[in-house]
Amino acid sequence: MYLRKLAISLCVLLAIILLQSAIAFWAHQNSEFHTERNRVANQMLSEFVSLRADKQRLKVWLAEYLITEDANTTFRDALFVRMQQQLTQLDQLAIRDQLLSSYEADLQHTMQQVKVISLLQSNLQTLEHALRTREIALYQNDTERWRVLISLFDKLQDTDLAELLQQAIALQKQRVNSTEQEALTAVKQVKLTIALMSLAGLVFAIFIGYHLSKALSRPLQQLLHGTKQLQQGHFDHRIAETGPAEFAELARQFNLMSGYIANFAEKEKQSQYAAEQLVQDRTAQLQQALAQLHQAEYRQKQLLADISHELRTPATSIQGEAEISLRGQDKTSSEYKEAFSRILAATQQLSRRIDDLLLLARGEDKLLQVQLQPQPLAMFMQNIRDTLRQQLEPTFKLQWLSHSQIADEYWLLIDGEKFASVLRIITENAKHYAKHTDVVTLAVKVEDAALTLELRDLGIGISAEDELRLFERHYRSNAARQTRPDGLGIGLCIAKAIMEAHDGAITLSANQPTGTRVTLTLPLFSGVIDESTHY
Repeated sequence: MYLRKLAISLCVLLAIILLQSAIAFWAHQNSEFHTERNRVANQMLSEFVSLRADKQRLKVWLAEYLITEDANTTFRDALFVRMQQQLTQLDQLAIRDQLLSSYEADLQHTMQQVKVISLLQSNLQTLEHALRTREIALYQNDTERWRVLISLFDKLQDTDLAELLQQAIALQKQRVNSTEQEALTAVKQVKLTIALMSLAGLVFAIFIGYHLSKALSRPLQQLLHGTKQLQQGHFDHRIAETGPAEFAELARQFNLMSGYIANFAEKEKQSQYAAEQLVQDRTAQLQQALAQLHQAEYRQKQLLADISHELRTPATSIQGEAEISLRGQDKTSSEYKEAFSRILAATQQLSRRIDDLLLLARGEDKLLQVQLQPQPLAMFMQNIRDTLRQQLEPTFKLQWLSHSQIADEYWLLIDGEKFASVLRIITENAKHYAKHTDVVTLAVKVEDAALTLELRDLGIGISAEDELRLFERHYRSNAARQTRPDGLGIGLCIAKAIMEAHDGAITLSANQPTGTRVTLTLPLFSGVIDESTHY
C-alpha cells in the first residue's frame, strides 16, 4: 500500500518535471521565435536606413558629377554594389519575415515591405542604367537635368520613392517595436508559467512529502521503540500489526524476531540456571566430599587411637598376668591354670581384634566374596540356634519366638562362615551394651519369599539420630562410647556388607520400652535343592 502511494507520488512528480521541461522547451522555442522576428525586423530597419543613406550619398555624388563632370565613378560603382546587396538582403529578410508571420496583419506588413523593396530595386536598376550610360549628361539645360535627376531618384511610376522609403522605415520601426514588445510579453508569460509550474510542483512535493513522512513516521517510531525495548531486555514487547501492508508485514516480522529472541533468551536463561544449579550441586558435592574427607581424617585418627587402645589393652592384660604369675614364690598348679585361663581369654580377645582389623584393612571387596551354598531352612535355623546359644549363654537367656511354620521345601543360599561373623558381631554388641542376666529374644518370620530374623535385647538402646549413622565405618554413638570406650565402630559396617552380599539386609531400631532391635532379612527359596550348585 505504501509502496503504491510512493510509486504514484514519484510518477506525479516525474510528470510535473516532464511538464516543466516541455513548458521550458516551448518557452525557449517561443522566445527564440519572437527573438528571431525582432532580429529580422531590426535587420530590415537597419538595411532600410543604410539604403536611404547610400541613396542620399549617390545623389550627392550625382550632383557633384553634374556640376564638375569629374566625379569618381569607383565610389559610384561601390555604392551601386552595396545598395544592391542591401536590397538583396532586404528581400531575403522579407522572405524570412514572411515565414515567421503568424497573423494576417504581419503578412500584410511583409507584403507591403516587399512591394517597397521591389520598387526600390526597379529604381536602382533604372538609376544605374542612366548613370552608367550617361543619359543625364545629354541634357544641356540645368533645370532639365535636375528634373530628370529628381525623377530618377525620387519618382518611379508616379510614386514618391523618398516618401515611400520614409514610410517603410517608419513602418519598420513600428514593426521592430511590436516584435520587441511581443518578445518581452512572451518572456514574461514564460517566466510566469514556469514560476506557477514550479510553485505547483513545490506545493505538491511538500504535500506528498508531508503525507508520506506522516505515514512513515508512526511505523518507524513504533519500530524504533520496539528496538529500544529489545535493547533493554523486554523481549515480550510486540508492535501492532496495523497500517499499510508493508509496515504490517514489517511489524509481523519484528514480532517474530522478538519471539525468537525471547525463546532464545529463555533457553539461555534456563541453560544458565541449569549451569548454576550444576555448579551448586557440584559445589555441594565437593563440600560434602571435603566434609567426608575431614570426617574420614578424623575417623582415621580416632581409628588409630582405638587400634592402639584395643591392642594395648589385651597385650597389657597378658603382660600383667604373666608378670604376676612369675613374681614371688612358685604358685600352685591351680593358680597357674587360672592365670593361663586369663591369658588365653586376653589372647582370644586380641586375636579377634586383629581379625577385625585385618578384615577392615583388606576392604569391603573381600567381604563381598561369599561362597553361597544351598541349605535347607530347618538346618539353617538349627545352626542359628546353636550358634546363638554358644555365643550368648550362660550370660543371657535366649528366648525363641516363631511366627511362622518352617516347611521342609524352603531353603536358602548362604555362606555359613560369613553369616556366623554377622551373628558374632550382633551378639558381641548385645554382650557389651545389654545388661547381664537379661533376656535376648529371637523372633523368626517366614513370608513373601523372605526370612526375617529379629534379635531384641534390653540394653542401652539407640536414638533416632543414631539409626541413620550406625552403619558408617568408625561411627559410635555417645552412649556406646560411654558404655564401652574401647570399641572400633566397624562391626556393623562389616555385617551390612556381608548381608548385602547375600542379597539381604540388616537394620537397627530402638526396642520398646528399652533396648535395641536388630532385623536380618534373607531371600528364601522353595523347591528341590540341587546340592551340586555353588554361587
